[in-house]
Amino acid sequence: MKIVIEKIEKYRDEEKYKEALEVIRVTDPERYERICRNKSEENRYRLMSAGMLIKDMCDKMGIDEPEVRHDEHGKPYIEGHPECCFNLSHSGKLVVMAYGDKPVGIDIQETKNVTESFGKRILNESEYETYEMTDPKTMCFVWTIKEAYSKLIGLGLAYDFRNCVIDLTGKTITDTTGTFATAKFRHFKPDTGSFMTYAVFLEDTEKE
Repeated sequence: MKIVIEKIEKYRDEEKYKEALEVIRVTDPERYERICRNKSEENRYRLMSAGMLIKDMCDKMGIDEPEVRHDEHGKPYIEGHPECCFNLSHSGKLVVMAYGDKPVGIDIQETKNVTESFGKRILNESEYETYEMTDPKTMCFVWTIKEAYSKLIGLGLAYDFRNCVIDLTGKTITDTTGTFATAKFRHFKPDTGSFMTYAVFLEDTEKE
């Protein structure tokens, strides 16, 4: 599994912005339209950075003229290349990507103030006493793990985060409904204000 972290600032350069926009227009028309419609400068840079990370990954994997498509939940994939598994996330000034030959989910979040009601939206009742629901760092830590898992199973924010529990000792996350397979996660701090997690299915780690 390869992890790439990129700062969005380089696309403030007008020439780099124009070059990247043309690449994305050809490889990922849906992303191109989103960039053109977006009124936020930083959001445009994040979308662009993610699009170029996809193109760079395809170049490294020998995929010529990639056609990027998006599923019903907005998750991008490469048309005709099921062997190419990747996932993206962005927050603040950073965009991250995980890719390889096995399904993966990744999430990055800047630390932000949270309320107890937010904690109750993402924690299973069995986790209430494990995590301090009003502590920003704790909730950011938990959120990245659960969102990485939700993206791994292909649902993203359509998944009810309360339906999974985290085992910090074994670094696993399990869906309590039994619908989805258990995953293994790894956690990082790419900078002082952010948390990042990627998750892969436990069975895929056991095959290695």
